[in-house]
Amino acid sequence: MPGLYLHVPFCAARCGYCDFNTYTADELGDASSAGFVDAALAEIRLARQVLGDGAGPAATVFVGGGTPTLLPAESLARLLRGVREEVG
Repeated sequence: MPGLYLHVPFCAARCGYCDFNTYTADELGDASSAGFVDAALAEIRLARQVLGDGAGPAATVFVGGGTPTLLPAESLARLLRGVREEVG
């Protein structure tokens, strides 16, 4: 697996020019960063099952999307630990 892109869709404000799938705190309502990480890790596990072991480890991990730094540090660390455990 040459690389992995993690899309973190959180933004403080919506920029008029942005084409990314992003959400502000007002738009998210009761959604939590923990719920996002749970869903992202489930998607990564599914991708590993579909791709199988032949895909190999990820050479790079790019974190992008909205403003990934709005994700609490522990949530980002948990997400990256999950990547390491699932895809190396």
